Amino acid sequence: MPVVLNSNNPGIPANAELLKIDNKPITDVFDYQFYNDCSKPRRFLISIKKKKKTIYLNPGEDIRLILEEPRYKGCENDCDYCFIKGLPRGLRRELYFKDDDYRLSFLFGNFLSLTNLTDKDIKRIKQLKLSPLYISVHSTDPDLRARLFKNERARLIIEQLKKLAEGNIQTHCQIVIIPDLTDGENLIRTISDLARLYPGVCSIGIVPVGRTKFLARISSINKKIALKIVKEVIQMHKNFKKRFKKNFVYLADEFFIRSGLSIPERDYYDDYCQYENGIGMVRQLIDEIDSLSHTNKISGRFLFVTGKLAFPYIEYLKEKLISKRADIDVISIENRFFGNSVTVSGLLAGNDIYKAVKDLKKKYDRVILPPNCINDKGRFLDDYRLNKIKYFISPYSIRELLLWLQ
Repeated sequence: MPVVLNSNNPGIPANAELLKIDNKPITDVFDYQFYNDCSKPRRFLISIKKKKKTIYLNPGEDIRLILEEPRYKGCENDCDYCFIKGLPRGLRRELYFKDDDYRLSFLFGNFLSLTNLTDKDIKRIKQLKLSPLYISVHSTDPDLRARLFKNERARLIIEQLKKLAEGNIQTHCQIVIIPDLTDGENLIRTISDLARLYPGVCSIGIVPVGRTKFLARISSINKKIALKIVKEVIQMHKNFKKRFKKNFVYLADEFFIRSGLSIPERDYYDDYCQYENGIGMVRQLIDEIDSLSHTNKISGRFLFVTGKLAFPYIEYLKEKLISKRADIDVISIENRFFGNSVTVSGLLAGNDIYKAVKDLKKKYDRVILPPNCINDKGRFLDDYRLNKIKYFISPYSIRELLLWLQ
């Protein structure tokens, strides 16, 4: 039963508990939002200091409760390739929480393993219509999946996806490529098994394992492996286009970059349904750069900071922006904190950025950082703050960035 933090109703003090709405038990803010239909008359059952009170509302009346944040489920798995498992000690406490909660998947697109999902959870997901959800599958082979997650409940993945599909819950699935484990025959089988659940399973994203120096036992994706993955998946991609009238399976940008191939055109990504999974970000960046005009309004000396993977594309942006009034440099930061196998800008450490910028010994009006490398408190993954550098975080939109640079 969620605790009320605040209310516009004088009859409901803080610390009261919301028990039911129209005899429907309320377990968290998700139930509250689903059953609090302002177009209908409602009956709220509130507990105030263990005394129950019923509040009646007419259509159009809004009780406007602010409820406590739910307690989210943590991950019960022990995956060798888990990025969080490989974090060093001494970082911010919240970085070590391994969430595996369907509510966070619905709200933010976090990927779930489903190993802690009960039949009661599935029933509630269907009832509240929490769709779509994002699922880490990796393999549909029961033995291999149980070994990957070190959890026997991982064997139930196909059964669980079927139950969700039967309740009209759509799922976007993810396959992390771990060389010699989830590639080859496993990859083909897993994609084929998931395709049989279309349109319940409405997309598959193929992404490389995030190997850091703290996960040394995991093999990284090299050019040879990347080329093989692209060759295998592209053919299936074409077949699905004929069958489903959509491409269905999508490769992360990193596979094309590592293999030395061109980034696919826009129509490869359909509606960019796996965008937050690093699938289509580079294409959108290229397209937005190509559409730029009137860039001569930019004035000043700027340093663009990026990771190794995106460096060529930020250099391309620089070529578009350069003018008599704009002096722009681009620097690719080596990730010493996580190891040089980590090349994405979102995992850059603040201390690595500071040392690299300091070594340039050049003054800039602003240092432009990638949009996804710090939290809302201005801290990087290594808990570092850039107090000695004039910087701002780039927005995701290049057009919006240009407004900042004028």
